[in-house]
Amino acid sequence: MQMQGYDMEAAVPFIAQAMCKAGIRAPEAEVEAFVRRAIEADMQYMADTGVLDDSGLMGEGEYDDDDAFEALLDALTQPDWEDAKIDNAAQMLDAYMSAQQSFLERSGLAQ
Repeated sequence: MQMQGYDMEAAVPFIAQAMCKAGIRAPEAEVEAFVRRAIEADMQYMADTGVLDDSGLMGEGEYDDDDAFEALLDALTQPDWEDAKIDNAAQMLDAYMSAQQSFLERSGLAQ
């Protein structure tokens, strides 16, 4: 599911660049791949919690940042990963969530 009006091709470079400015140190291709996976997990979270309806429009659900962070971290990591790798993913996810909010506001999809 995708949010109506959400431009994935504009979002990925915008979010990846913002993450790098926020201190994420990883190759550009790795950051962009992470961003794509995070967006997909984020959209799925929004669909699962009713933030988005079946048409990709705003639903009745409310986006809970803490719950979303945990759900996305679970979706983006593997149970057998070492703590350092999970910590790195959590830092990247924190930067992603801030940049995603900026992108949504810039695109007129969030306030």
